Amino acid sequence: MSLRLLSIATLVVAATGFAQVSSNASLTGSYNFRHVLLVSSGNTVSETRTSFGTLTFDGSGGFTYLGQQLVQTAAPVALTGSGTYGVKPGGVTTLTGALFQGVSINARLGTGALVGAATEAGQNIFDLFIAIPKPTGSLTNASLTGPYYVSSLEFPGGGTSNIRNTNFKITANGAGGVTESAVTGQARNLGNRLTTQTVSPITYLVSPDATGILNFPTGVAQTELSQLILGPKTIYVAPDGSYFIGGSATAGSHGIVVGVRAFASGATNASWNDAYYSAGLRFDADRSRLASNAASVKAGGGSVVFGRRTRQSDGLFDASTVASYALGADGSGPFTSVPGRVNVSASGALFSTSGVDVIGSFGYELSFGTKMPPQSGTGVFVNPQGVLNAASFAVGYPITPGGFVTMFGSGFGTQTATAGAFPFPATLGGVSATVNGRAAPIYRVLPGQITLVVPYSATGSTASIIVTVGTTVSNTVEVPLADSAPGIFSLTQNGLGEGAVLHANYRVVNADSPALPGEVVQVFLSGMGAVTPAVVEGAAAPSARPATVNALTAVTIGGQDAQISFNGLTPGLASLYQLNVKIPATLPPGAHSLAVQTPQGFTDMVSIRVGRP
Repeated sequence: MSLRLLSIATLVVAATGFAQVSSNASLTGSYNFRHVLLVSSGNTVSETRTSFGTLTFDGSGGFTYLGQQLVQTAAPVALTGSGTYGVKPGGVTTLTGALFQGVSINARLGTGALVGAATEAGQNIFDLFIAIPKPTGSLTNASLTGPYYVSSLEFPGGGTSNIRNTNFKITANGAGGVTESAVTGQARNLGNRLTTQTVSPITYLVSPDATGILNFPTGVAQTELSQLILGPKTIYVAPDGSYFIGGSATAGSHGIVVGVRAFASGATNASWNDAYYSAGLRFDADRSRLASNAASVKAGGGSVVFGRRTRQSDGLFDASTVASYALGADGSGPFTSVPGRVNVSASGALFSTSGVDVIGSFGYELSFGTKMPPQSGTGVFVNPQGVLNAASFAVGYPITPGGFVTMFGSGFGTQTATAGAFPFPATLGGVSATVNGRAAPIYRVLPGQITLVVPYSATGSTASIIVTVGTTVSNTVEVPLADSAPGIFSLTQNGLGEGAVLHANYRVVNADSPALPGEVVQVFLSGMGAVTPAVVEGAAAPSARPATVNALTAVTIGGQDAQISFNGLTPGLASLYQLNVKIPATLPPGAHSLAVQTPQGFTDMVSIRVGRP
């Protein structure tokens, strides 16, 4: 294995437009919001709360709120108070206050919404928070005109016994009427099967203050527990009418409804092609497992990568996962590799996802995504959204001690330089960097890109990175840090497609030379964390006594467990992790997903070719 494997192709997540970085001043003025929160005890939900109303941000770290709250089956009560917030460069935001039951919301500030979840609150809280800017002018029914995709995740009566999930299209006529009457979705108490119901007439009313009502009357022979979506939903409409959020204000009717304006026609997979922030709430009915997440998303060309920070019933987890999708001409379509659907807004600026699948599923889910805000700066500038695991390139995924990191930005100089010997130097091409104050070995420098190794001494939940070019010091960037967060190198050098896997004779595993069932192959990674014996980052790994990974590791190929015979640093190379794994004997020929899991992280972004023995 040569160092050439670590040459990473440029990922375009660098900022465009005028110079700016996100800060508290980026979040100011009034936002309408919806927040649903479930408190669990084991696999049982003990309390469900839904809050909605208006948040007013002062631009310097404080906010007030005025609204209502539903608790269990009680009628709504008034909700007022204040809290604090902090917006980091890049858009990562923390919200605190009694509004969120005393926990902090791990939020993301995008260009059209503020989204988040209380992922850091503890194992028993699961939620979804969405806030959208409140218009300064007056709106009317004409503000909602044309096709929209509506998705909902609701918990009638609280808890998950009667949870329901919908995804369907409506066409607003601009005067309060809707053309369609078909509502499609699934409900746990209805057998988790895909169902289409007739609900007519669906109507809406938009008030000048951008609040409104979207009403679903009781259908023929339907009841509160048999109809997929029922009654009036209080909605908040975006300033340009291109999307809305909302949900019921009726006692016991918890949940969130979102709508995004669909394409009139002409959408393709390329219509979802950018970097986004999102947040989501999910319930797996087959496992009785709740999960909520805050995520970074990179979509394009039929594949979407999620870098999720997820709170599950069984703990906190980071994952970089990939899914394929197939958009129809109106911008909506199924995920083709996993259950669920995605709806992309006609502007391409927002999306929603739903657990609703082609025949039904046990997965009940709603997420809402908004474009990342552009970031730029003068001098030596590190893009806060462009500090990535050098193998997976997953946006928002944590970096790790001992792992390769690729950073994008500007002002890094005009030359290209690659470390030619071990250990990697602390300065290369006039460029140096620190991670949490410790000098980081530099592997490669390009005019807009730096690849370095995180010192093993880096600890904590975040890492502060500073780059120096000559005597000019960059901005400080803070990114997530985890003990382990695996990423697998790919042959395309962008984290997708076929993994960087070798036969025992060092020939590349690919379609022309597939791995065989029962064969042991070599998989190359970054982000596996601490090793024994300890090795200096950037120095050649020992051969006589190889350094092995401390983190408990599992590998699956095509969903089947794969036996690991070596898990450590590649002998003779620097900071390159290697897994020797046995191809399961019963795998059929074809391209199979290759997944690696540690106690803190998971990735399944690449595949491996398997042939016939």
